[in-house]
Amino acid sequence: MTGTTERESVGGPDRWAHTVAEAVPAIVGALRAGGSLRVYRETMALIERPLLVHVLALTGGNQLRAARLLGVNRNTLRKRCRELGLARPSSRRGPVIAPPR
Repeated sequence: MTGTTERESVGGPDRWAHTVAEAVPAIVGALRAGGSLRVYRETMALIERPLLVHVLALTGGNQLRAARLLGVNRNTLRKRCRELGLARPSSRRGPVIAPPR
């Protein structure tokens, strides 16, 4: 990239930060309208759940590789998957299955 930085590029972090920032008021409003008393946790789960599903799919369900890609400990990844209801299939290897919400 000549003359631009990653932050200025079309897919750079600033673009995504802006997109997320624009979505936050609608997310918080919907959660509050639904009577949520845990807006932070529920908002984070809305982002974290598809992120974990995607990264685990990218790594073929390999939790160690997924954890490294995410920059977290494998045990942390396993705990968050359990807490978010992401189940592993019965076979030892394979992608994570996200139950319908």
